[in-house]
Order: sequence, then structure tokens, then C-alpha cells
Amino acid sequence: GPLVPEPARPSGWAAAFRAELAERGPAPWFPAAAEEFARLTGVTPTMARLVVAGLPMIDDERVAVPSATLKTIGVKAADARVAKDELRKLDADARQAVVAALLPADPSRLWTDGPDAARAAEVWNERFGRRAPVPEELLHDAVRGVVSPGWAPAEALRGFLDVTAEPRLSQDLTWRIGAYRPESTGQTPGFDGAVLKGSVALAAWLAHRLPAGDPIRATLPGVLTALRDRLAHPGLLIDVDRRIDWEEFRRAAGEPTETGDDFVRHGAVVLGTGRSETVPAIRPALLDATGNDPHLTALFTGERPNAQETALRLVHDRRFAELLADPGNPVAGERDADGTWWPQDPARSVPDLVTEVAERYGIGEDAAALHLMLLAMPDPTDRNTARWTGWGKQRGGTARLRAARAELAATDLVVEGNRSKAGRSLFLPGGWTQLANPHLPLERWKLPMYDLLDGESPVLGVVVPTRPVAGLYREAWRRVQDGDEPQLEELEVPRPRKSRR
Repeated sequence: GPLVPEPARPSGWAAAFRAELAERGPAPWFPAAAEEFARLTGVTPTMARLVVAGLPMIDDERVAVPSATLKTIGVKAADARVAKDELRKLDADARQAVVAALLPADPSRLWTDGPDAARAAEVWNERFGRRAPVPEELLHDAVRGVVSPGWAPAEALRGFLDVTAEPRLSQDLTWRIGAYRPESTGQTPGFDGAVLKGSVALAAWLAHRLPAGDPIRATLPGVLTALRDRLAHPGLLIDVDRRIDWEEFRRAAGEPTETGDDFVRHGAVVLGTGRSETVPAIRPALLDATGNDPHLTALFTGERPNAQETALRLVHDRRFAELLADPGNPVAGERDADGTWWPQDPARSVPDLVTEVAERYGIGEDAAALHLMLLAMPDPTDRNTARWTGWGKQRGGTARLRAARAELAATDLVVEGNRSKAGRSLFLPGGWTQLANPHLPLERWKLPMYDLLDGESPVLGVVVPTRPVAGLYREAWRRVQDGDEPQLEELEVPRPRKSRR
């Protein structure tokens, strides 16, 4: 970035500062300055504290902020890591200008009134733009939980809060076939394949992570509309992130629909003709209403869908739109005290199934609801089941959860035990699959409902429902009724080796 001149200091400022430091020792910490900086800029409380503390160790990727500093400014190490990673990516000169603006014109005021947070916030907003405030816990959960191959979750989350002001969700770019892959003809930020992948992953994750009625969850239908609008732009080309066998594709695809100077087009599939190793692209405006085109089959013969294809399919999928839409009121029961509710609570989203499960197995409705969560949800941890049912916040709710677990554990519907990273003690019988961090491990029986193969990483970097959870509960229960219920697998026990004489 351009060099930022240091604020003009009156002559003798540095000498006066050193005299104050010698007399008073290090300046005290002023929490109010960090609060003011956060309020004026929209950054998270942790980020504000690191800025007002002078960005300690910010450029060193390997060295954490010292624990003594974190203790003084009241920041947890995990939160500091997330904020530091984001701050480190910002322009260094602009960061320096923000820190310089914290120093008051009269150095003694650093000890009496604290840093000049208002002036520093002014410089921040000038250089980086004011941010829409995002709840810090949600932002950090997204950064840690969404391993998106596209747009970074922290940026995407802020973009979701004001779609029209975010160029990546509101700005169409025009593309051409480059030497190896599609290239944008402009230099400005706008919508592309990375934004598509990152947005779809984050939208699915937020729909699962936030309750119905939450204001941030309410932005998701608008995000989906923006994605569909961008994909309808006739000038858009999206890289499919896959190399193909040209000759095989041509045999399967037949004659091209259009031939240009440096490309051939088969339906929505565009291939550059300048080199033999070009990555194919898709012109999404030419896909049908379901996001398909007959030539895509020729492009991906026998291959598992990758992130780009999965995101394109989901944006056109009616069930994904239903997941992101407002679920309305609970089918049974009430909203929580704050006006929200979780469709993951079967008693509120599929009360008829809860009754059916309770009757079939002769168990209470609480145990039946818990069993349905274990059957269909990817992450039915003790913490999540308490959150979804609302029992965690109710008087006597902990005892209610404990009783439901004990009742279910006494049946042969589940097995009890300790498993690494599971966050729960009850499991469906049968195989168990460990996913790479940060994803939770889960029962193999559930993999088909999440379009996962055993041992495979989730293509969009999240393991969450991509359709309304009521539908997942019904599918899981239908599988049980059809005789495909979770059951212990025969363990292959290796034969004992003969001992040597």
C-alpha cells in the first residue's frame, strides 16, 4: 500500500514521551479505549483490544501473542489467534498508521486518558472501511469450523450482512478463456467461483449453526437470490477445477454447439483451444433450472462431484432454498424465550415421528427425540442436543436430558462409550468414521444422508444438512422402517499367529 506519513508530532514529543515513561513506567491498559474502537469500527472486541494494545507480535506467524499481554487485555488465546491471522493479512503501512493515531498529541494523556481510540478508528475506517459488527463467537466458530475451498468465511460472513454493498455478491465480472483457465477482464473484486464455493458452504453452515428467527440466519434467502442473479450473468465463466481427457470428452460430447477463435462450446461447457491442457469452464447462464446440462455428464464421467459442481447444484436445488428460508413457526411446542427455535429439535419440527418412535420402542418422548437426533444429525453432541431442545436453559432441563440419555442407553438402540472428539457418550451401533479436523467424527450409517463416502473429506469443507432437517429426520426413520437400521457390524478378528518354538 502507499506509504502513510507518521502523524506530525510537535518537536520534543518523543523526549516528553520518554520522560513520562521513565517517571511512570508502562502506560496502563484502558479497556474503554478498546470498547470505543470496536464500537466505531465494527471490528470484534478481540481485534479492537489487539489494535489498541499496539498490535503485539502481529507480523510473526509462528509466535503467539504473549500470555501476559493476553491476560492484561483480557483476551483468550484461541480468539487472539483468529483475530491476529486476520490482522496480519491487512496492509502493513495502513496498520502502522492506525497504531500511530492511537498516540495522543500530549504524551502524558496516554497515562491519564488512554490511547486516542476515536482518531485511530477514523484512520481505520478511512483505510479499511467500517465493518458490519458480527457476534464474535459466531465469527470465530465460522473461521474454525468452515474449511471452505473458496471465499474466506470471516469475509463472507460480513458480506452476507449487506449483500448490496459487497462487490463479491453484487458485482458481475466479464470473463474470457485464458491460456490455462478463465480470466476476468476487469481488475475489480466481483463474483467468481471462489465466492460461489465459499458462500454456499457458509450459508449451509449458518443455517445449521443458527436458530430460526435469528437475524443473521434471516439474511440467507437474500444471499441465495444474489448467487442466482450472479450465475445468470451471460458473461460469467466458472472454472470447474478439474482437468479432463479431451479426446474422451469430444467422443462423448459430439459436435460443438459453438466454435470461436480460441474456444469451443458444448452446451454450457466451454473449452479453450489454445493449449491442450486447458481447464474446462462452465457458463452457468446456459444451465437449466436444476443447474444441469447434458454435456456435464460427459465432463465428469465416473468422478465424484467436486466443490464447484456441488455448489452449482445446491444453488439450483429447491431443497437447499427451503433449508435457507425462514422455517416459520414450530409444528408443535413454542419458540424459545428469545423468539427463536431450532428445527433440529424433533419434538418441534417432526412431533409425529417422535410419537411413532416412542410407540415403536416403548420409550418416553424425550428419549425418542434424542434417538432421532442421534439417527439423523451429523453433530448430536451433548451441548448441541441441550441447545436444540432448549432444555439446557430450562429449570430442571439438565436432569431431563440426563433422564432421556439414561432411558435410551438402557435399550439396544444405542451403544454407550467414550470416543475421541465425539462430545457425547451415546452412539448408533455400527461403523464409525473419523473425519479430518475440525469436523466431528460420526457413524458410517449417516454418511449417505450427507453425500459422503467413508474416508472422504467433505467437498465444501462442512458436514451439515443441505436440506430442511425435518426431511432428514423422515429419511432416517424411513430407512429404519425399511429394515436398514443401524446395527453392529461383524468384527474381523485376526487369527492368532502360531508361536515359534
